[in-house]
Amino acid sequence: MRKILFFSCLLIALHVSAVEKVVFPDSFADGWDSYIGKTIEITNELYVCGNYYDSLVLSPERLYVPEEHAVGLAQGDSTMYWQLKHSNRAKMLNLSCKVTNYQVRTGSTIKNLTAKVVAPGKLVTGATPKFSGNKPEPRPKMPKSGLLICATNIQNYFFDLGGYAQRKTTAKQQTMQTLKISKALTHINADIYAICEIQRGDSAPQMLVDAMNRIAKKELYAFVSDGWDNQDMIACGYIYRQDKVRPYGEIVHGYADTASHYHYRMIALGWEEIASGERFVLNINHLRSKRGTGAESNEKRMANVDSLMVMLNTINEQNIYQDEDILLVGDYNSYTYEQPLQTIIQAGYTDVLMQYAPQGYSYVYYSEAGYLDRVFASPTMSTQVTEVQPYHLNADYFYSRGFKRGLDETIFRYADHDPILIHIKLGK
Repeated sequence: MRKILFFSCLLIALHVSAVEKVVFPDSFADGWDSYIGKTIEITNELYVCGNYYDSLVLSPERLYVPEEHAVGLAQGDSTMYWQLKHSNRAKMLNLSCKVTNYQVRTGSTIKNLTAKVVAPGKLVTGATPKFSGNKPEPRPKMPKSGLLICATNIQNYFFDLGGYAQRKTTAKQQTMQTLKISKALTHINADIYAICEIQRGDSAPQMLVDAMNRIAKKELYAFVSDGWDNQDMIACGYIYRQDKVRPYGEIVHGYADTASHYHYRMIALGWEEIASGERFVLNINHLRSKRGTGAESNEKRMANVDSLMVMLNTINEQNIYQDEDILLVGDYNSYTYEQPLQTIIQAGYTDVLMQYAPQGYSYVYYSEAGYLDRVFASPTMSTQVTEVQPYHLNADYFYSRGFKRGLDETIFRYADHDPILIHIKLGK
């Protein structure tokens, strides 16, 4: 009996000693060859940077797109861009594991991960890792007095079944999408919602406002109609609290040609705070998406920015809203060091998002985080912005929590972009 017990303890000891403790990526500086087939324990903390069907992408730090820190390829072959790109790739681990992706939030962490190395940068474990920081983040704290603006992309919210360019949506999915978005927006409790990716026309915003008012149990919210007919085309729009603000003037468009879909994606309108009578101009922009080559899509976004500058200059020169306080928000499809954003800054507009939340993000793409959603302010407006923060309701969550799966009625993953919350104190 003693011999059996001795050999059992010896086998356990040998099994334990077979697990080699390592630090990632330092222990792998000379390559992965000596670790292939071995079970290792990574003792340093690893962040979940990507969440996919059967695997997680892990890294010793949260990874950001290179364009958040360097000039991108659309502006030339940037050495720093490639250095950051290669650095990110070297810090990525792919872990196949027993996990419900639905429940894992990007940004959570794992420590003392034990897994088998099956290929360079690829690990497998039959166990379910223990995650830290996996709970939803609270809403960012904002000053109580003043106005709260929520700038949000709501990911192709369409009244007509089929959606943008016939992206198939069933009646059940549409009901779920309306539920998730309306619950999220009323939870945010903003005074003005600057919305991207809503269907052109009155039917989609009316449907969303009706749902928000049902949740509020009173006629609290309204939307701004521009008299557009319903069409399978994405647009930008305004929803607002009728007891806090009122729109004034007419909507100004960045593109005069009504045949251009950018006519509906670059708009401006005057707003008045009811309590104080103070006014400002809120401009929403949804620039060209990142499709095609980097240079090609950048060129088209730059054309959008050129039209934006013309629109803003016209508003100022013609004193259309009798106010120089202009706030620019929306989905710019550009990261910090890309040319479209730098052009806006060079024109004299302050990047107030980077003043208040420079280390944040609003979008995650192939495990790299960054800001596609931006906030700029004119010189007179910048002093009246008192806080800007992303609210991580969407980008950190696996897309199976979205409306198309119909599995989740919560506010999480109501879209693919995080909303940006902007607090302003007019007259400051």
